[in-house]
Amino acid sequence: MNERFWNLFGDDYRKNCLSWVHHPENPVIPAGTKPWKSRWTANPHFLQLREKSLLYYRGNGELPGREGEYHDRIVVAEVLEIGPERLKIRDLCDESVAVDCGWPGEFDCKEALDPAVTVFNGQVRLYYSAIGDGADSIGAAVSDDGVNFKKLGKIMTGRAPDVLVRDGKIQLVYQLPDAVGAYRPYLASSEDGMNFITDDKPWCGLMLPDSWDSLSIATMRVFDAGEYVYMLYAGSSYLADEPDYFGLARSKDMVNWEQHPGNPIFGCGPKGSVDGGAIWGPALCETDDAFVLVYEGSPGKYQWELDSKICMAWIDKS
Repeated sequence: MNERFWNLFGDDYRKNCLSWVHHPENPVIPAGTKPWKSRWTANPHFLQLREKSLLYYRGNGELPGREGEYHDRIVVAEVLEIGPERLKIRDLCDESVAVDCGWPGEFDCKEALDPAVTVFNGQVRLYYSAIGDGADSIGAAVSDDGVNFKKLGKIMTGRAPDVLVRDGKIQLVYQLPDAVGAYRPYLASSEDGMNFITDDKPWCGLMLPDSWDSLSIATMRVFDAGEYVYMLYAGSSYLADEPDYFGLARSKDMVNWEQHPGNPIFGCGPKGSVDGGAIWGPALCETDDAFVLVYEGSPGKYQWELDSKICMAWIDKS
């Protein structure tokens, strides 16, 4: 992401949201084609690793030998083709997964989801939401090839991380619930990728009163563009974790943020469509002629129709 993406949008959020084309055949990564994604697909995240473009995401399906138990686990695919109206991937996980949920009693024994990936000191570092015994937390794993991972353990309380390397450190954004259960953003940094110093300073410029994101901010994605770090994020004014819009912001220090004056820039699909109820996790890819957005969408809300699938939309650069 860069200044060109920022300048695509004007001051009218309605025009900004309507300027995107939602793929007419969403979802682009359906469930059901592998045992580990028999129920849901969600949480996309791109990584360019040497000559390959990789896409990390979560699948929800039955655990082998444990019929009737559905769990979130992290998988990886190679992106073979991406652009307006097209996404072709090759799953690199077959019977196994890249990051599995842990054994009973471990910090991630129930779910491993929300992958966030970067290259640090020559290795691929993957951070993820870990749901298990105790508070929701963030776990870490490491890989030499981006496919076969070794878990490093729990690093902090929180969930839905994203990471980038800036000033020689891993900068990690994540979310924590407040007193009423709505999510707020936080920042942590590390020199070794395991020991993180958290910054409890409030983020300025986001969650403005009576605004579209005034209650909750979730599933942030950050992009280092030199002078600025740009961020896409999901927000809501009335529900804690069922956002219906994505916003765009930028910052020089990742604490003081400038919201785009035309926020929000992206919204759910039509009511009743596969992404018409809630959206999360905006992963952005730039092609020669467009910006392509891959994200998690659901036709309904948690209470009555949570059915997450990975969807796609795009906006022309012209």
